[in-house]
Amino acid sequence: MVRIRPRGAIVLLILCAGLAGCRANINLFSSQPPLSGSAPVVLALTDSPPTNVSILSAEVTLTGATLNPGNVPLLASPATLELTRLQTDFAYLSTTSVDAGSYTSLALTFANPSLTIENDTASPIVSGTTTCPVGAICTFAPISANLSTTITLPTLIISANTGAGLLLDVKLDDLLSSTLGADFKSGTTVSQFTFTPAISGPLLVAAEDVVGQVTSMDTVHNTFSFQNATRLFSLTVDNTTTFLQFPPSLCTTSVFTCLRDGQILSVDIGIRSDGIAVARNVLFEDGDSSDTEVEGIITGTNAGLQQFTIVTLAESATISGLNIGDTATVQYTPVTPFNLDFTHADNAQVDTSCCIFGAPTDLSVGQQVSVRRNSISSGNLINADRVRLRSSRITATVQTIGAPSIFLYNLPSLFSGHSITQIQAQTSAQTILSENGVAIIFTQIPISSVVSVRGPLFNVSGARTLVATKVIVKP
Repeated sequence: MVRIRPRGAIVLLILCAGLAGCRANINLFSSQPPLSGSAPVVLALTDSPPTNVSILSAEVTLTGATLNPGNVPLLASPATLELTRLQTDFAYLSTTSVDAGSYTSLALTFANPSLTIENDTASPIVSGTTTCPVGAICTFAPISANLSTTITLPTLIISANTGAGLLLDVKLDDLLSSTLGADFKSGTTVSQFTFTPAISGPLLVAAEDVVGQVTSMDTVHNTFSFQNATRLFSLTVDNTTTFLQFPPSLCTTSVFTCLRDGQILSVDIGIRSDGIAVARNVLFEDGDSSDTEVEGIITGTNAGLQQFTIVTLAESATISGLNIGDTATVQYTPVTPFNLDFTHADNAQVDTSCCIFGAPTDLSVGQQVSVRRNSISSGNLINADRVRLRSSRITATVQTIGAPSIFLYNLPSLFSGHSITQIQAQTSAQTILSENGVAIIFTQIPISSVVSVRGPLFNVSGARTLVATKVIVKP
């Protein structure tokens, strides 16, 4: 899956995208160690829709990434990505070995963009042949002015044993027009960064919260294959790997033998200095894949019918009749378990004792949940064997700060349209804080700045509290 060219340097392809641009989740296809005398190079991607339109899901396929001169392909195969969950994260795509030399441009091609929105404006939104009524949730393919672009680079010099990176930044605010048309030429930029993590230092964290199922294991090389609805991952387990929430019956220490075929896991992926993709943090979700995990953002609740609705953002396996970006109705019963996923920032546990999620009364619009889909479900009607609170990703404005909390307003219309005007983001010593890719401290977060926060979102007596695992100050 990785193109190897002799006497070259490793190119790591990374993607990050979000509603206001982002600098941080890496979703991985595959990686391979560099050839002798080679070095890693990374390509990464980050992300103005109309006011009062919530972008609930934004999906696109990156079909090509070619470095020039030389027409060097950096992408092993097309990569389909859901962008909104990357407001706080990166997406690592592949590792490629290229010839040492100077490169001056990057050609990108995209395909099949799809948007799911909630129209909270005062009038219908028309895009092509699709009309989205006021208050409705609609999925459509935006009219695209440009699905390809060639971006001039400050000369990228690749030499043996010297890693480098390219951060591909797709900003939905710039990409989308006031009529929700898409122009990837206007909305995409590329910047360079150095990829030279010390062998003894921390890994470059490439992806977080990637849910899928184990499909095979190689106990000789401590590698395993890990697949979900959009891609296949090949990951290594080494002495930096942490195993979280595994039942004692499976393992008592963090070792490769904790893994079993068919397990559903949530994995954070890191990149070693030799370009190898490592399962940095491995969180146990389910012991088998008899029920598929469907992750989505809640758009409505109906306690009387014992239902809630979601827009689908991720699936642990492909589901017939339910695609990423589709709406789905989740049906629960009085005995359906409701619980909170293990919350961690990197491999440090985050305290969530402030808040609870254990019953249907704790459901709220804007929460991101993972639903264990009973096999009797059909299409977009999900019969839930379990509902688990996962991390939401929200971009908003800092209104006030009172340590350890950040109070946010100017929320996406998904919240304001449901009378939620403020969210309290509660930080801790474990919370990852950054600005322009650089770690900061709590007191450096400016009032009135735009931030993207990640963490479980709780309904606390009608108010909203997010226990933050990450806060990114937007440029």
